[in-house]
Amino acid sequence: MYTPILETERLILRPLCVEDAPSVFAWASDERVAKYMTYPKHETIDTTLEWLRSIDHSSDADYDFGFVEKTSGELIGSGGVYWETDRQQWRVGYNLRHQSWGKGYATEAAQEMIRFAKAELNAVKIGSCHAVENTASGHVLEKCGLVFHHYSTYQKFDGSATFRCREVLWTKDGEELTHHKGTQMLRTERLLLRPFRSTDAEDIFRFAGNPKVTRYLSYQPHQSIEESARIAAFWEQESKETDKYNWAIELDGTVIGSINVVQSDGLWDAGLGWQIDLPYWNQGIMTEAARAVVDFLFREVNFHRIYAAHNTRNPASGRVMEKLGMRKEGVFRQHYFKAGFGTGDSQKYGILKEEWLDWKGTEQERFYALC
Repeated sequence: MYTPILETERLILRPLCVEDAPSVFAWASDERVAKYMTYPKHETIDTTLEWLRSIDHSSDADYDFGFVEKTSGELIGSGGVYWETDRQQWRVGYNLRHQSWGKGYATEAAQEMIRFAKAELNAVKIGSCHAVENTASGHVLEKCGLVFHHYSTYQKFDGSATFRCREVLWTKDGEELTHHKGTQMLRTERLLLRPFRSTDAEDIFRFAGNPKVTRYLSYQPHQSIEESARIAAFWEQESKETDKYNWAIELDGTVIGSINVVQSDGLWDAGLGWQIDLPYWNQGIMTEAARAVVDFLFREVNFHRIYAAHNTRNPASGRVMEKLGMRKEGVFRQHYFKAGFGTGDSQKYGILKEEWLDWKGTEQERFYALC
């Protein structure tokens, strides 16, 4: 398909040509514009001409557009949609002259190019990236519906600079957002986190039947091992499903607690719940287990957000959330009700995937040293 002419409220997106060289050179030679671009700053207009002559507007894999402002008729930027075989996705990129920044033109052009890719190229995946420091470009991509996927790096073509970047992605069916793997076995320094077995009933009853352990939890204390056996069988059955997550926390061969995804939309976010037997409180065990689970759910399953909540009368559970780097997100008034206990307010915490991946190791170690 020959590169088409597209139109927005304020812009005409059209194929670039060699006659555009003076306008393109004006921004491609501007250090402010070129700073985070893959191309080095153009030192002469010959470099600009060389690039413009290399564009193949008959290509089915590359669509380069010039952005023309309707009111002035001036070329104010350029961008394109490009097929990337390695990723099996269309990529979108853009740059804009400095005097046109902050006016919404980049968003307007990017949205139209993405619309073109979806409607005319039948794109099922559209990706892009921006340097971490280039937050303005990040806002543009978010407005276009692309969401954070992972951190990476990219270099300028001449190798003169390397940037840490946020890779963002749109998918037609959300198939790249999560990769469910079920309750996998996880190991930490002291613990084994594994799927539950029906033989765990006695261990479960020891903590689930203790009113001190269950005081702030939603369920009543188990009254018998048979009751614990039913939940063990239920969790064991769920361990066969790839989108269910229930871990037994095992220490020295004994199950001393559980950590579960208690709420999830299956695609975007996951809500955690946990409990641990009384003799193991205040030893950092719950934080150690939760850290492994959060890391697995972000890195392996690729959830975008993880959250948890605690009864405001149970601040110890909140300290675990804080040690995980979670932020307070609000109090849900009278969110809990439990027969014989009454109502309770719920303090919610949450953390995003990019926050977890960006959480520096030194800070993590500082937090976990407090466990």
